[in-house]
Amino acid sequence: MNYYAKHLKHKMMMARILGIMACLVAIAGLVLKYFEIINEWMCIITISYAMGTIFAFNSNLQDIKVGNPWHRINAICAILFFAFVIFLIVYGFISGQLQTQF
Repeated sequence: MNYYAKHLKHKMMMARILGIMACLVAIAGLVLKYFEIINEWMCIITISYAMGTIFAFNSNLQDIKVGNPWHRINAICAILFFAFVIFLIVYGFISGQLQTQF
């Protein structure tokens, strides 16, 4: 049983660390937009992707700590944010707000 508790603790710590890294990605997107290195579309896409990642890691963390309802709610929010990122990328290219450099 000690090994299983150690495994769960390691899994929780990794979810927390990776969640913090995803928060730093979102903050980096805001900083890059502030210095006008990226446009507002890329900033929104970066933040939305980071939010989806944060919800996915939080879902993993809630599954270990709390259980069913919050685990599922966080997983649904993660899926919605990832779907929103796909929508933003497709809509951005169709509307001409995003473009390739080729």
